Order: sequence, then C-alpha cells, then structure tokens
Amino acid sequence: MFPLPWYAIILVSIPQTILAIKLGFELFGFKIEIRNCLFVAVVTGIATYFLRQSSLFTGVHTVILIITVALLVTVIKRFNIWHSLACSLLGYMIIGVVEGICLPAFLYLTSTPITDLATNPWLNILSFLPIFLTLVILYILVVNKNLVVYNLNN
Repeated sequence: MFPLPWYAIILVSIPQTILAIKLGFELFGFKIEIRNCLFVAVVTGIATYFLRQSSLFTGVHTVILIITVALLVTVIKRFNIWHSLACSLLGYMIIGVVEGICLPAFLYLTSTPITDLATNPWLNILSFLPIFLTLVILYILVVNKNLVVYNLNN
C-alpha cells in the first residue's frame, strides 16, 4: 500500500471515517454525536498515517482500522463490542461499495490510470469528492427516511 501524506489523511481519511461511523451506526439505530465521530476519526487518521507507511499486506490496514473504530466507539459510548463491530463493518462496507462504483467511473472519465493515485495524492483527494458527495446524500436519505437495517439499540 502506498503512503498517504498528512493532508490526504485530513481531507480523505478523516471525512471517510466520520461517514463510515455515521452511516454504519445510524443504520443499526444508534446516534453518534459528531464530536465523538471527529475524535474517533482523528485517532484513526493518525493510525492510518502510520499504517499506510508500513508494509502490511493489502487490506490488513483496513481491518485494523475497522477494529480500531469499533474499539474506540465501544469505549467512548460504552456500547457492546459486537454491536460496534457490526456497525463499523457496515459503514466501511457501504463506503467500499460506493468507492467501487465511483472510483472506476472517475478514472474512466478523467482517462487516468489507477497507478497515478499512488504517485499523486491530490488526485486521490479529487477522486474522493464524488465518493464523499454520494455518501453524504446516502446519509441524508438514511436520516430523513429513518432507515434502520436492524435496531440494535434496545
């Protein structure tokens, strides 16, 4: 995995983590305050900065970050660890699906090879914009329509 500079962490990783938390937990019936999301996202962003510089196998850093988010939310909100893990997994899974749709479309429309993402961090940030907008719209729909996959908040 290629390392990300600190400004890419701030502009991509932190907003992505906030949206993963907000979406994942909301769909399981939990409301997480934005200040708690921001704290977890900043801590996770710091972890991301160092993990992305390590030579871990592809995907291992993502698993570590999902577990980190689940543990931090569990400690901060005193949730059941399994509930936090399910919510975190769902949030990141939604991001993965949206990314899997938007990123190839972005690369195709801009005639950019995927290898350029590793060498140009600003391209990474630019490619995150359609993903971010799609996730924000999805979050607004979830909140406005009061969508819940399964209510874990008993």
